[in-house]
Amino acid sequence: MSKTLRLCLFMLLLAMMQKGQAQSWPAGPVKVIVPYAAGGGVDPVARLVSQKLADIWKQPVVVENKAGGSGTIGANFVAKAPADGLTILMSATAEVVINQHFMQKMSYNPDVDLKPVTLLVKLPFVLVTNPSKPYNNASELIAYAKSKPDTITYASSGPGTPQHLAAVMLEEQARIKLVHVPYKGVAPSVSDLLAGHVDIGFAGLPTALPHIKSGALKALGLSSKSISPAAPNIPPLAKTPQLENFDLTQWFGVYVPSGTPNLIAQKIQKDITAVLNMPDVKDTLEKQGAQPGNMTMSEFQIFSNSESKKFGDIVKSAKIEQN
Repeated sequence: MSKTLRLCLFMLLLAMMQKGQAQSWPAGPVKVIVPYAAGGGVDPVARLVSQKLADIWKQPVVVENKAGGSGTIGANFVAKAPADGLTILMSATAEVVINQHFMQKMSYNPDVDLKPVTLLVKLPFVLVTNPSKPYNNASELIAYAKSKPDTITYASSGPGTPQHLAAVMLEEQARIKLVHVPYKGVAPSVSDLLAGHVDIGFAGLPTALPHIKSGALKALGLSSKSISPAAPNIPPLAKTPQLENFDLTQWFGVYVPSGTPNLIAQKIQKDITAVLNMPDVKDTLEKQGAQPGNMTMSEFQIFSNSESKKFGDIVKSAKIEQN
């Protein structure tokens, strides 16, 4: 038997084994790792999707919160987990495309140790302010900031977070100077926005929308280029002169350890896409201002790479470094 024929037979056998493995997967409980605390951000989306996946897979799908390190503790846990598809990361943006650009040391390399599976949702930010502030839209804010540079404060949930980078993008495109006030998380930053202790800030639409509807916060514009069906009266910042190229969103994605067989990863992607297309799931997400994702593995890989470059360029331009 020739060496070429032996190699072909080996590859065929390997493909058959992997196909059989994918068809029988999962043979046991699946862990979904959320690298943040329970209750906020990606957590409710992960729990909603996991409940449906348990029905499809006929196995328990258990959500585990492993918070800390701006998402890196949970992401590292998945990166170092067995590559059998039974440990899945449902991540926010920071731990997979942002942190690597400013953190001096990371215990994993997201580009090497994690395999992108699919996009869960996109979530626009909304630029908000206290109703007592003298600007009612982005144009008025820019004019005010230019007349009084270095006086307007903006809240973020920490240095290098998407909220911080969105404000940096605003400064760069509008050519204004603002004062950064970082907080340890979203909740305290929103609390001080509500109290008027800080002037403006970007908040996730699901977080900000109840306060906007109640009149406790004033919306100045969406961070996405398109209008959100959940808030059709809030215009995109990109409609404002000087901000025509403004487009930055938070998103949640699904990753597995890099060595996970493609057939298993593809099954995970296919089943999650099916869940996101369920009418009740889609309706729940869209009412919260989230846009369900429907990306193949290759599409999500391209998307992840482009987002990494976008956020990396902002970090570099603003010279953001880990304290």
